[in-house]
Amino acid sequence: MVECRTTDQQALEEWWQTFVATGELPAGLERVQGRLIRSVHRGELPSGPVHIKTMTFPRKKDRLRYAFRALPAVHEAEMLALTCAASIPCPEVVDVRVQRRAWLPHRSMLVLRSLPLSDDTENPVERLHDEVELASRLVSAGIYHRDLHTDNFVRMASGALAVLDMQSASRIRPHRTSLSTVRLAVAARLLRDRDAQEQESAWVHMREVGLLKSDSECDSVKARVAQLQLRYQDSRIRRCLLNSTEFVRRNHISGVEYRMRGELPPGRWWRGGRALRAAWIGQRVRDLREGTSPVFAAYFQKWWWLGGGAALYVPKQFEDGRIDAEVHSASSAATRSVR
Repeated sequence: MVECRTTDQQALEEWWQTFVATGELPAGLERVQGRLIRSVHRGELPSGPVHIKTMTFPRKKDRLRYAFRALPAVHEAEMLALTCAASIPCPEVVDVRVQRRAWLPHRSMLVLRSLPLSDDTENPVERLHDEVELASRLVSAGIYHRDLHTDNFVRMASGALAVLDMQSASRIRPHRTSLSTVRLAVAARLLRDRDAQEQESAWVHMREVGLLKSDSECDSVKARVAQLQLRYQDSRIRRCLLNSTEFVRRNHISGVEYRMRGELPPGRWWRGGRALRAAWIGQRVRDLREGTSPVFAAYFQKWWWLGGGAALYVPKQFEDGRIDAEVHSASSAATRSVR
């Protein structure tokens, strides 16, 4: 970590104290990414622009996960130091601050120097080849980055490609994980979100840079990519049944409610049997795969010992015939897509 400049210290301290007290950064900082437990903001220090990554630990599972390991800001700063030492472009660490309460994680804040980015349009194939090369360099440097999707690479104004978000990275320890296992896992993650044409353009280049070393490894990665794609699609669909960035799950005395985050729009509860669950899931399928706007803002399922009835929260202006049609359409999507 670089030593913070004296002129930066006051601003960093103000950000930290506000974050500790409220779980949020000061209002003047621009939020560029927000998730359930972690956020990224853009800010300005006297020494220049920075990005601030924060994490709170509202859920028990997150507090337990980091009870006996380095907090995210500390771990990512260590991984960025390793990456920089290997001469791989990445953000510069400006400040690291963490706090525990009663030995459990409470706050984590990492401040990174903002990278000067290029505005040039890139050729997708050339960009993918550069990502493959950088991923291979990370592995050669003894770093296993588990989440190498394209958004975690950025093109800098200098033309170099830089890697971001090292929180999910770790050192490669040969006595625990073989290098070949890491290579294949990294290759599969790079290609999980790519279409068939992009994947096809990557195989030869992966062989050229040594990320894959044989036809059998290519075949193994192809099979793994197909599995990852199915698993990822299913996990995205199932988020409508969990607490997530987009959805809330709440237990009540009479049952469990699943709803989209935010205030419910004007509407009414439309009651039926457990079959309405398929409509709630199918709506999510259509949203992800077809871009169809959601119709049902919430779904409620009674406990089985209370009869197991269900209800969908539907727009106020919808008549029963329109609701029947929407339920049938969404249920059909769920039947085709969810096991």
